[in-house]
Amino acid sequence: MKNIKYISILIVVTLATIITSCSKEWLEVEPIGKSDVDSYYQTDEEISMGLIAAYDMLHSDFFDDWSSWSFVKQLPSDGTNCGGGGESDQAQYQKIDDFDWTAENVGIRKFFHWLYHGVSRSNLVINKSVVSSDLSARYVAEAKVLRALYYFELTTWFGDVPLRLEYAKNLVEAKERTPQAEVWAQIEKDLAEAIPVLPDKNNFPNNDIDKFRVHKQAAQALLGKAHLYQGEWSAALTQFEAIIAQEGVLVGLETNFADVTKKETEWGIESLLEASFISENNTWGTVQWNRQANDNRHIQLSGPRGPWEGGTSGINAGWGFMPPTAKLYNAYDAADTIRRLNTIISNAELQSRYGGNFTDGWDTEGMVRTKYTTFESETNMDGVATPELNYGTNWRLIRYADVLLMAAEAYYRDGNEGEARTQLNKVRARADVEDVTATGTDLFDAIVNERQVELAYEGHRFRDLVRWGLANQELASLGFEAGKHEFFPIPLDEINSNPGISPDDQNPGY
Repeated sequence: MKNIKYISILIVVTLATIITSCSKEWLEVEPIGKSDVDSYYQTDEEISMGLIAAYDMLHSDFFDDWSSWSFVKQLPSDGTNCGGGGESDQAQYQKIDDFDWTAENVGIRKFFHWLYHGVSRSNLVINKSVVSSDLSARYVAEAKVLRALYYFELTTWFGDVPLRLEYAKNLVEAKERTPQAEVWAQIEKDLAEAIPVLPDKNNFPNNDIDKFRVHKQAAQALLGKAHLYQGEWSAALTQFEAIIAQEGVLVGLETNFADVTKKETEWGIESLLEASFISENNTWGTVQWNRQANDNRHIQLSGPRGPWEGGTSGINAGWGFMPPTAKLYNAYDAADTIRRLNTIISNAELQSRYGGNFTDGWDTEGMVRTKYTTFESETNMDGVATPELNYGTNWRLIRYADVLLMAAEAYYRDGNEGEARTQLNKVRARADVEDVTATGTDLFDAIVNERQVELAYEGHRFRDLVRWGLANQELASLGFEAGKHEFFPIPLDEINSNPGISPDDQNPGY
């Protein structure tokens, strides 16, 4: 399984393409030792290496210092606080958590640029590849899915964004913001073109190596999600039903909820798309603190800061970011102990179950995170490497439980409450909680709550609340302002460097 990651990183290291950015500093110096894009992408091997560069952005959590897209997406939600060592510790994260962000927020700026790096690398493959085989055609299809994914994040978080579909060596050229409806249309077009070309999950010719790649079901899930976010219920269901038809064959739920975000189930039956990381035997003297890093150090950032005594929990001390809230803890049904204990526990439970102890620190509420956290099993503990610098846990970007819950929502909106309950209760059965029998608005409320507790720490909650019209209700007490915080601002340096965007084109409230 880890061979996939090593091969991916090796290809990235040997990649000979021009990598572009959306900010001026990346454009003023011509890279040395790079191949010209017009003479590259001629063979399957060259196209493959260019494609891996597009995949590489999925795990570029160190795009520039601490700038995890995963953190940025979670911080505005009501399930996590920022935490850390104090209000000045990673100020960009603290500001996002407090709804105190501006167009100059470093975390938001890096998120925006990270996504456009992904777009640019995908465009190179799509625009420049000489398609001469079924393999190269598949590579281009994969790049279209990646471009759709990057634009999905851009338009859901920033609204109208420049739609760049051609590789541009100089991205300082004027490019106005594109209406969101056109961005959605391009996302749908890319995915619709890619789906017939892609193989099914686990059906690549060299599946042991290629499991990390996007496949038909991943593309269908993303297309269904795009339709869902636009309120196109029947179109969304067409995609979700095609995936659900493969249940028990290509897709399904992991038996144990505790395992769904662990290394042992990477690219397993429940996982449809992941961002890949590895343990690199890092030490304090050798570790990279830039986008060359391939470990998931944000797992270490998320561990309990302490003073911390893990007891028999298997959880190491961390750096205290992203601690859970009491609101998330209280969202779980009393009987929903499997999911709650494997997502969040109280200090009293830590003491009684594991003989540990946690002392509240900055921005904590007496709760300990047990999902995507610093388990010893997730890092290198061989005594040579530094454990806190070697977490290899993958982020799950799309998993089957999410597909089932999106399908439940689409069925409900489309007037089929019976099917909505069926898909919802599949997820609940794994958690060993009773079926939902509710109807009407109570059923919708059950779907809302189920997404909160099943998908906690996976980056969906804030955008769910916004699209449901519930953000002001749930987040106003935390600083959310309706009419402003639904979108991030277009970063100031993008406005300054892109002649096509003026200060008057900024999102409302900024």
